[in-house]
Amino acid sequence: MRPRWSAYLVALVAVAVALVLRAALTPWLGERVPFITTFGAVIVAAWYGAAVPAFLAAAVGWIGAELLFIPPLGAIIYRGPQQVVELIAYLFSTALIAALGGAMQKARARLEVSEQRFRSFMEHSPAFVYLKDAQGRYLFANQAGRALLKRDWLGKTDAELLSADVAQRVMANDRRVLEIDAPATFDLRLPGPNGQLRLHSTKFPLRDADGRRYVGVVTIDVTAQRRSEEQLQLVTDTMSSGMVRVSDEHRYVWVNRVFASWAGTTPQALVGRHIREVVGEEGVRALEPYSKELRAGRRVEYERPGHFAGLGTRWIHSVAEPIFDADGKPDGWVAVISDIHERKQAQEALREADRRKDEFLAVLAHELRNPLAPIRNAVTLLAQERSFPPKLEWARAVIDRQVDQMARLIDDLLDIARITSGKLSIRRELMSLGAVVDLALETSRPHIEAAHQTLTVHLAEAWLDADRTRLAQVFSNLLNNAAKYTPRGGAITLAARQEGDELAVTVEDSGRGFPPEMAEKIFEPFSQWNADGQATAGLGIGLALVRGIVVLHGGSVEAASAGPGKGSRFTVRLPAAQSVKLAGPARASSPAAGAGVKVLLADDNRDAADTLARVLAAYGHEVRVAYDGLSAIEECVRFAPHIAVLDVGMPGADGYEVARTLRERDHARPKLIALTGWGQEQDRSRALAAGFDHHLTKPADPQRVHELIVKTCTETQM
Repeated sequence: MRPRWSAYLVALVAVAVALVLRAALTPWLGERVPFITTFGAVIVAAWYGAAVPAFLAAAVGWIGAELLFIPPLGAIIYRGPQQVVELIAYLFSTALIAALGGAMQKARARLEVSEQRFRSFMEHSPAFVYLKDAQGRYLFANQAGRALLKRDWLGKTDAELLSADVAQRVMANDRRVLEIDAPATFDLRLPGPNGQLRLHSTKFPLRDADGRRYVGVVTIDVTAQRRSEEQLQLVTDTMSSGMVRVSDEHRYVWVNRVFASWAGTTPQALVGRHIREVVGEEGVRALEPYSKELRAGRRVEYERPGHFAGLGTRWIHSVAEPIFDADGKPDGWVAVISDIHERKQAQEALREADRRKDEFLAVLAHELRNPLAPIRNAVTLLAQERSFPPKLEWARAVIDRQVDQMARLIDDLLDIARITSGKLSIRRELMSLGAVVDLALETSRPHIEAAHQTLTVHLAEAWLDADRTRLAQVFSNLLNNAAKYTPRGGAITLAARQEGDELAVTVEDSGRGFPPEMAEKIFEPFSQWNADGQATAGLGIGLALVRGIVVLHGGSVEAASAGPGKGSRFTVRLPAAQSVKLAGPARASSPAAGAGVKVLLADDNRDAADTLARVLAAYGHEVRVAYDGLSAIEECVRFAPHIAVLDVGMPGADGYEVARTLRERDHARPKLIALTGWGQEQDRSRALAAGFDHHLTKPADPQRVHELIVKTCTETQM
């Protein structure tokens, strides 16, 4: 690297030479163009030392020319405006020369640095870099390249440095590059100190200014990469999943042994083939949406049936990731494909088992409800007797309570099955919390009073957007549990408070409690805790049902207890709704209000039909009974009832067919109530679609049937 002062020395020497040259030309030039040779000095200074030395040369040259060539010699005086113009022109010219010279000097310096860096990079590159002439003689080899050749290589050919068979292949490739005048690649194996070396070379043609031709070679050692690929192949071949790499043209670049076996061939035979040859034309069309996603650079995951020559049709699960080229553009993908056929079959078997379970529960509920209906009707008839002995009244009350318990148990079983399968729906409406609690207390208060327990209720004025019946079911379950597990004479508290946007309702008792670690488990279906070996009543589904209904409302429920014998506390949190003024509840019609209503009952269960007919007759209705569907249609023609209460599963013509037939009549079409043991949501929807106006599930409370008849008659203004 030149010292800085050398540039200034060169500038001064150049000026001295320029002044001597101008002095030598004085006999011919006289006083004219005194600065002509100074420009040359400025150019030399700019070329050698950039702008600052050039400006120095310009200044010294101007002073020297003024003193030596412009009269009066030896002095610098002001000669008028012409001198100013000459000075400005001189300064502009020399400044331009200095700037151009400086730019050229900087460009040359950058070029020298770039060349130096390139030479250093090539010299110290881990790749083997060579330059050969058209005859194959080595003209250049970097440090790594010289180490690989290990002998006197300059001016030698491959025939002199390599074994005959290897040299023949290398030189043939060199000739090919010169013939096609384009880059080419090839792989080569050479003996090394630790086994075979695997080399990958890229060769490209070169020409110098005189047209002489050369071959440039860049070779990299891919031994470790090839070994890694072989190890990867070994690992993937032991996997149970298929693995493939597919090019952007939908051709297999690489496959593992498992996938090849699915296709009924070997990995080597699949490489380069189009995926159409494995999955078929239909498979290609099915995969096209996923291919588009991958070509857009997005990961895909899917399950679908696929047909393979070695497997047949199977369900597969595929996860594919796009791969990218050097420019960052998608260039195919890698996929892991799993055979999930057995899993799919197991899932289908589970779905089928779940469907059969739902059918079984529905049939079971239907069969259990049918005998409960006449029992409840009979109990209602007995309740109308005023002169029962105390012992018989007690027996009647026991039967009544147990029928209610059995009906609730059936409903809870079906509800928990619906929640588990995600089929339970809720019907939201705006209501007050007090209305929900009142409905729950109608069910729970008799249990609390029977145990002589103290119930305290503290309610804040609050509103909910909820299903009144379902939420009442939540609170009645919690209250019933509290009554069941609290000793006789114990205390139960129901309290509500506003907590921000939520309403917190707490049911607390002084009962037997539970271990704190059971706080979450008790909400699981059929989960129970036995205290000191005591038997636990019920199936353990009430709290699971509570959580399921609360979650459907967007809320949460939690349990807490200080331990056995220390009571328990259940807190339900629900989103609060904005309060509005609601119309007061309609008054239920009195039995006398329904007097004279013509009612047709149709049920193939004679006990259920006859007992309900007696109860409705006691309310003052005019009742006719049919025991099959065809008889119901005929009786409707003769009797012209206002209301028809129909069972669904009757012989001859079922309730749906009867409903459709009656709906098709031009006149005297009665209002229709379905009274059936089928109580699932789809049963309700099917009944309404068939033309029924209402749907009741057995065993329906005869009082409720009567009230529904009265309400329906009132609405139609009979």
